[in-house]
Formats: sequence, C-alpha cells, structure tokens
Amino acid sequence: MEKAKQHNPGKSGKVGAVLIVGGGISGMQAALDMADSGFKVYLVDEKSSIGGVMAQLDKTFPTNDCSTCMISPKLIEVSSNPNIEIITLADVEGISGEPGNFKVKIRKRARYINMDLCTGCGSCVENCPVVQQVAVS
Repeated sequence: MEKAKQHNPGKSGKVGAVLIVGGGISGMQAALDMADSGFKVYLVDEKSSIGGVMAQLDKTFPTNDCSTCMISPKLIEVSSNPNIEIITLADVEGISGEPGNFKVKIRKRARYINMDLCTGCGSCVENCPVVQQVAVS
C-alpha cells in the first residue's frame, strides 16, 4: 500500500502530510500537535493498537499517577481527530524521494476481520481457528 495523497490546505495554508512511526504516548502527542497545525497525519504502529507501553502500565514514575487516566483522553482525541489516520499492524518498508517530497511504502499485515464492522468485543479471537499470520501486500 502506498500513500501518495496530498492534504488540501485548510485555514493554516499548510500543504502535505506527516508520517509518524510509533503510536505510543509521544507519537500520539506528536500526531495531535501536527494535526492541530493543519497537517494530515498518518500514525503507523506495528502493534494492533496504539498506546505503546504506557497503555500497559498501572502507575507512572515518579508521580505515581494512574497511567490509564493520562492516556485515555489522548487515545480518544487521536481516534476522533479527522486529520489523523491510524494505521495499525503495519510496517514501513521503504521511503523514497527527498525532504519535503517523499513517498512511504507501508505493508499492512492481514487482519482476518472487517474493520468497518469491528466493535472491539474480542469474540473473533475466541472463535478464530487461524493461529498463523500471513503478510499481504
């Protein structure tokens, strides 16, 4: 899958798109900052969901704050932002071009589910007989 779209300039007059590799807390914040600046953002992560390590933690150091309380608003903000496209289960395979004018080749791994119908209930995991993932282009 190749992304060669160019974002239409909005009020900011910005043209182009930004690719952020890694959907952890810093990748999500970078995506929000760039989207708020008027850029189309592609947020790519190799895992099946964004959130990174912070989504797996109970508390954060040194303040002992609840990590879920900190990351949940960001997850909602990123997923509801119209300027951010989240691409999960994907790997960057190549980059061509020059700074300011480049194309990125992204390989999306097979999902075995229809993402338009997915509610995140997890019943497909319980019922799916497939135990091996196959890379597709």
